[in-house]
Amino acid sequence: MKFAYYLVFIFLTLFTPLAFGGSEPWGLFTFNLTCLAFSGFILFKNKNFIITSLSKTILSLLGFIILLAFLQLFNQHNFLQKPAYFPFTLCRYYSFEGLSLLFSLSMLFFTLTQITKHSDEIKNLISLMTINAVIVALISIGFRTEYIQYFSGTKMLSAFGPFASRNHGAQFVMMSFFLSLFLWLPHFILVKKQRLPKRNIYYFISSIILFASVFATHSRGGVIALILGLFVLSFLCILYSKKKNHKKIMNLTILTLAFMVLIHLIITYSSLIGLRQFWGGSDNARLGLYSAAINMLKDFPYTGVGFDAFSAAIDAYIPFALREFPRYLHNDWLELLLSFGYIAGTIILWLVFVIIFDITKLFKNLEPKKQIRLFILCAGLTGFTFTGIVDFPFHLPACAALFFITLAFVSANSFNKEITEKHLPIALKLILICLSLFLLWQNFQYVRAWRNFVFVRQFAPQIQATKLSKSIEYYPSPKYIRHALIGKYKMFKSKTVTEEQRRIIKEDIHFLAAFYLKQYPKDTTLSRLFILTK
Repeated sequence: MKFAYYLVFIFLTLFTPLAFGGSEPWGLFTFNLTCLAFSGFILFKNKNFIITSLSKTILSLLGFIILLAFLQLFNQHNFLQKPAYFPFTLCRYYSFEGLSLLFSLSMLFFTLTQITKHSDEIKNLISLMTINAVIVALISIGFRTEYIQYFSGTKMLSAFGPFASRNHGAQFVMMSFFLSLFLWLPHFILVKKQRLPKRNIYYFISSIILFASVFATHSRGGVIALILGLFVLSFLCILYSKKKNHKKIMNLTILTLAFMVLIHLIITYSSLIGLRQFWGGSDNARLGLYSAAINMLKDFPYTGVGFDAFSAAIDAYIPFALREFPRYLHNDWLELLLSFGYIAGTIILWLVFVIIFDITKLFKNLEPKKQIRLFILCAGLTGFTFTGIVDFPFHLPACAALFFITLAFVSANSFNKEITEKHLPIALKLILICLSLFLLWQNFQYVRAWRNFVFVRQFAPQIQATKLSKSIEYYPSPKYIRHALIGKYKMFKSKTVTEEQRRIIKEDIHFLAAFYLKQYPKDTTLSRLFILTK
């Protein structure tokens, strides 16, 4: 593998988590630009592409989701319009954010399946990822809440180093922990005379650091995902061992009972081991969001509400106490179903089960060392999949990248016997490049709008009003529309503006609130500003 590829990989797996997980618009743009530039280079460099049976199914699933999301983008509805039987979205600007990330991750997945042709290449990449993860983990432990405050001036009590949410920090180090096992555990299990050679000791220490870091995040979901992943790893190792059947059944039964007891103890005594107590305010807020999402799905059962667009109408379904909760559903799998409705959701779920079945078929035809390595990767994927039930890791570039990279390793021809070579037509390559440029342009507009909001306070009131108006011209998502109108309203109430300026600002707020209420009629902030400036 070329040295330049390793540099790109280091950038993606070290810079992205340290850049607040890629959560801010500039971080998302940088991540997408790097992924798509890297993928575009490989796309035109290679004439033939290796396709495994597993990667074909995964690409079919990703292609189906992306195609549906694009169809929704060009058919925007508002909340009060009659539900259509053709894909639509309630907010195309929220969809752009999620779609650009998914498209970049899909292209990265495909590219990695092409450049990781041997297990040594996978091992080298995982070695780099482990080193980067240890660096991120140590920085996060050393500068838990100070990291974000130092760079942005914003104090976040629930931060874990560069991650604004401790849950996302836990998801990152948890997934990295399983990748680190890939480097030393197979040798430890199979070579009994010299279990830990000198080089593997460093990998072993890295695993200990990452394991401890999961608990240092104080994330309940992260710790349970870690335990679940270890259970799956142990279960698979026992299931495919050469022991007699009655010993397998006994060991699997003991393992399952131990896992259930351990989960019960974690839930019962979470506060004693440094985790937050279960069934507190955060859990009740999640249950409120899930209930709202199910009620919304009843109103849009066939088409869903659009990819990532549920929060454009969430105000109509949740009590006032939840309106400051983040705009993601905190359950990526339920949000995916809500995005596309029951029909497309059923197809997506079926393809997911096909992928799981295809992965299980790989276990039997591998030599012992590769088999254990595959078990480790599957354990990490399982733990991460669980966190998607209680949080939104697939929306954060730093976390989602680890999942898709691991999925690419599993899909690479190192673990797959059924391999075909295909020639992609130039027309398909041009379509993919055009889609990449289109989404990158939308990302760039997103960054321009964000930049105006971040730096607007240093200007005079009249210039502030102009810049806020420009921001929603660049990228009129509900989030920025609300911020812009609230900012204008603060200027309207300010004593530094003249009466004439106050009249102009008031009329401008009223006009914009009325205009955007047609698109987002259930938005309480816009409604309140419309009434206040009437």
